[in-house]
Amino acid sequence: MKASPRPSPKERGKKPQSKFPKSSPPKNDRLISFLIFAFAFLLYANTLDNGYVLDDDVVYLKNKDVQAGISGISSILHHSFIFGFTGHNDQSYRPVVSILFAIEKEFFGNNPHIGHFINVLLFAFSCILLYKFLQMLFPVASPLSLRRGVGGEAIPLAVALLFASHPIHTEAVSNIKGRDDILNFAFFVLSLIYILRHVDEGKKKYFFLSVLFFFLSLMCKEMAVTFLAIIPLTVFFFRDVSLKKIGIGFISFAGAFGLYMLIRHSVLETVTFAEKMKVVNNALAAATNNSDRIATAILILGKYIQLLFFPHPLSWDYSFNQIPIVGFTDWKVLATLFVFATMGIYSLLILVKRLRQPIANSQKPEAAVYAYCILFFFISMSVVSNIFIMIGATLGERFLFVPSMAFCIALAYFLVPRSSPLGGVRGGVVLVILALFSFKTYTRNKDWKDNISLFASGVEATPNSSRAESALGSSYRDMAEKEAAPAKRLELFQRSLIYYRKAIEILPDNIEALYNAGVSYYNIGEKDSALKVYAQTLKVSPDYTNAANNAGVIYFERKNYESAKKYFLQAVQYSPNNSDALGNIGAINHNTGNLKEAIEYYKKALQLNPGNQNVRGNLAKAEQSLSEKK
Repeated sequence: MKASPRPSPKERGKKPQSKFPKSSPPKNDRLISFLIFAFAFLLYANTLDNGYVLDDDVVYLKNKDVQAGISGISSILHHSFIFGFTGHNDQSYRPVVSILFAIEKEFFGNNPHIGHFINVLLFAFSCILLYKFLQMLFPVASPLSLRRGVGGEAIPLAVALLFASHPIHTEAVSNIKGRDDILNFAFFVLSLIYILRHVDEGKKKYFFLSVLFFFLSLMCKEMAVTFLAIIPLTVFFFRDVSLKKIGIGFISFAGAFGLYMLIRHSVLETVTFAEKMKVVNNALAAATNNSDRIATAILILGKYIQLLFFPHPLSWDYSFNQIPIVGFTDWKVLATLFVFATMGIYSLLILVKRLRQPIANSQKPEAAVYAYCILFFFISMSVVSNIFIMIGATLGERFLFVPSMAFCIALAYFLVPRSSPLGGVRGGVVLVILALFSFKTYTRNKDWKDNISLFASGVEATPNSSRAESALGSSYRDMAEKEAAPAKRLELFQRSLIYYRKAIEILPDNIEALYNAGVSYYNIGEKDSALKVYAQTLKVSPDYTNAANNAGVIYFERKNYESAKKYFLQAVQYSPNNSDALGNIGAINHNTGNLKEAIEYYKKALQLNPGNQNVRGNLAKAEQSLSEKK
């Protein structure tokens, strides 16, 4: 019997071959990952002894939801990020961050050293994730990697080290509150890793994981909305995938964003913007017209880029009037616009070229890398640039945490030499930059030890910031209020006034500085000066009830009951449940013989604050006096 040819069996479930085959990791890949982790961790190891600073009170130490530990998670899921501190259910929704804080509180209590350890650990882990992502972005088979001929791992390593050492990250890593930025970044990079794995290997589970991590990044910080554009942009520039497929994939990410917005809308109260943005929070609110506001915002965006190249000096605050309002006639604005326009035109030209030409056929693949980095930076900065919407900050170093990734990619891609990551002049430049960045990061971490050191460094770095001056003044005032020795107490109150006066000089309408200056004046016995700044406070903000109450107390002490009552009534007018003011009105009526009215006010005050022993004692005296009269 003659043999007959048998057809080969059909190949079932054969995986599609990627145009960029997965490159084998270098033999020492685990060692490199460990070194990156150790490098990042050791750079920030000097933060482990730091305390709670700046907004740590708001998100952790004085946040009742977080302080409730695991039992507070339900409230966290149903309220805003800082509801546990302010009682206002609006602004931000970042439950993942608060839940981690609550778990930390449950098991470790209020221990800032644990909080800093977790931050540093997460940051070091994020640097490894960045390295892994860059290995996928520049596989050996890609012309984007072959241009350098360095085996595929030099660029990822350089990017990871530059990112780990960049001083602009100190605010996010050294401040426990900055965990929202770290987690947001980590989930973003994971989303990028898995979308590339999905493209290269064709597995749906990787696509699902990418969408999931994008959703988690949104649950850490709203800035993640920009990833909706950056994730497909990454696929477009670094993989040969049709726009149609990218568009179909985008639908799922848009759906995840829609789900986040639906949850957010159902949880948070409707936010209205009737209240004018305060100049002390955002200097751009001082602009008299939109043209000047946008011109200044463009200049500030240029300042962000400057800080990436030259991160010195650094400050926790850049508010009014560190960066003055300027117009489009200012040469700095014109120069910044020219640079931005050049970068924009370049990146758009490369974008159009990329539409027509696959990566494999590209004659100058490095152009795609630079265009991608430019677009990445401006997209990720768009929501915090103050150009499109006003935010609650003039400039914040923490806003560069994600955008700096694009800077590090571009810088490493330009500097890493062809033969060896450490060879030649360019390799030497990389090492010098790493050394300078590392030194600045290590020394800057020390400024975040406590509020007094942080605010002192802020005054030095941004001496024209009214809020920076006021914050340092408040640190000295807090120290004075806790000081038992009279001479030292007096010295600290007097020192606080130096900075309050400077803050008021820069911004006469800085009501926090005005009010707190009044507190310091009162404590050193300069009550006329206290009354003067309280009056200024109330002129700017009539609803500042503490200023009204304190002014009333001074007049009460002088037995000027008529003036005292005027201020106490003003406090009650704007805050009907102000127990202190109600008790003080009761005291005025008590001292002027209106015992029935005094008793009525005392009882109202005690209903609101049953623990006020002074009011309780006064009530007993008033009731006794009224009984004796009868």
